[in-house]
Amino acid sequence: MLTDLYQRRALIWAFANRDFATRYRSSVLGWFWSLLQPLATLLVFAVVFSVVFRITPPPLGADPDRGSYAAFLFTGLVTWNLFYTIVVLSMSQLKSNGELLRKVQFPGWAPVLGASIVQLVQVVLEVIVLVLMFFWQRNVGWTWILAIPILIALALFAQGIGLMLSILNARFGDVQYIVTVVLGALYFLTPVIYPMSMVEDSASNLVIFIQSNPLTWFVEAMHYAMYSLVAPEWWVVPGLILLGATTFIVGLAVFNRNSEDIGELL
Repeated sequence: MLTDLYQRRALIWAFANRDFATRYRSSVLGWFWSLLQPLATLLVFAVVFSVVFRITPPPLGADPDRGSYAAFLFTGLVTWNLFYTIVVLSMSQLKSNGELLRKVQFPGWAPVLGASIVQLVQVVLEVIVLVLMFFWQRNVGWTWILAIPILIALALFAQGIGLMLSILNARFGDVQYIVTVVLGALYFLTPVIYPMSMVEDSASNLVIFIQSNPLTWFVEAMHYAMYSLVAPEWWVVPGLILLGATTFIVGLAVFNRNSEDIGELL
């Protein structure tokens, strides 16, 4: 299965190149638009939740006497957006390539993985902005390097979920609408816009639901590494990598097992 993935790498890259060329083809600002949405969300949320609702961010790792809600929020947004966009893109890409799949025989996961590669470029751009924000805050530490395996593990986890959902969506068109609702709820059950300490202090009955959410593990690990400059416990990052790799392999296996007639379904 993974061998087939490697042998078809040129095909995956061809779909990635197509998406690179077409995503912002008629746009003057080009890839800047890929940053505009998260930055606009950051600005609105930072004002609403830090000024109106007065959410207090945790102390910065380099200076425990101060915190930065914008930096805390953007760390969570970068992590959440990686998961969200890969899952949603996986479903939409399989649907949009239905006509091509009916005409030409190739693995249905090729355009899905190609689109995800393009999305990873956007994540790199967002991480660069995040790093610059932390430099401006003078919150710099060696734990930043842990963000790389954490985000890779999250990308694998999201892709595995996306592959399984894309097959379900091809067979049952309602899946994309259900997923949209579930992701909307999951966003608020993930500590992106609030710290876990706030939930533990004021909504202890929700703690078990939030802590059992796998995305919480990824977001919290990123907050530790990038914001608090604290390395998670020794088993956390290897555990996330194992979870991501396992989910990806299972997702790819499920996709392959159920995609023989995928062109006709689309």
